[in-house]
Amino acid sequence: GSKTSTTNSGGSESRQEQAKVTAKIGEVAQSSDLAFTVTGVKDYQSLGNSYTRKDAQGVFKVISLKIENTGKETKTIDSSMIKLRDSQGRTFERSIDGQTAKGLAQGQVDLFLQQVQPSLSVNGEIVFDIPKDAEGLVLEVRGGLFATATDIKLEQ
Repeated sequence: GSKTSTTNSGGSESRQEQAKVTAKIGEVAQSSDLAFTVTGVKDYQSLGNSYTRKDAQGVFKVISLKIENTGKETKTIDSSMIKLRDSQGRTFERSIDGQTAKGLAQGQVDLFLQQVQPSLSVNGEIVFDIPKDAEGLVLEVRGGLFATATDIKLEQ
C-alpha cells in the first residue's frame, strides 16, 4: 500500500508546471528582482557589415529586450539568465559570433555584463543562431542564478 503516495506527488507536479506564467511580447516577465520585456523579434540570414559580417548556421533571431531592476541592489546581466527554447525542447544559448558582428557594426554595447541599478533599466538585443525549423519559440529568463525561470512566448 505504500506505492499510492507516488501518484499523489505526480499529480501535484503537473499542477505546478501549469501554474508557470508565460508572458507575451510586450508583457513584463518578472523573475526575482529583474523584469524582462521583449519589445521585438527579427530574423536575419547574416549580421554585421562588410567587415564584421557573419552568416547564420541556421537563422539569426535578434530579440530586443528591456531589463528593469525592481530590487534594491545593483544587478549584473549574465548570459546564463537568458536562453531560447523551442517546441522540441531544444535549448539555445546566445550566439557570440552573431552578437559580436551585430554589435561591432552598429557600435552597440553588449547587454551582457552590464550593470542595472535599482529602479533603472537597460535596453539591448540578444542574438541566437537557431535551426530554420525551430518553432514554438520561448525565451526563458531568470533574474539570477537561483531564481525561478519565467517564459516569454515569442510567437502569437
